Amino acid sequence: MLGYCSNSPLRCEKARSMEALNQVDSCCPECHLYLLPAQDISQQLRLEEKVLQFAILLIAFILLTSAYIYYSNFV
Repeated sequence: MLGYCSNSPLRCEKARSMEALNQVDSCCPECHLYLLPAQDISQQLRLEEKVLQFAILLIAFILLTSAYIYYSNFV
């Protein structure tokens, strides 16, 4: 598991350095406490960007469609 030491920075050198640890047993090699998961937010940010782009395109489509319907009733 990739993560950070959950111990206090005053008690563990790995927690003080904020070094991302990759341990099979999910424990810090220094103090043997559990690791806090290190989330890869780059994929989450890409997904949020795609959702935002989709929402903007949907709003633009709805605005254009409603403008077309509004002006087509006058002709």
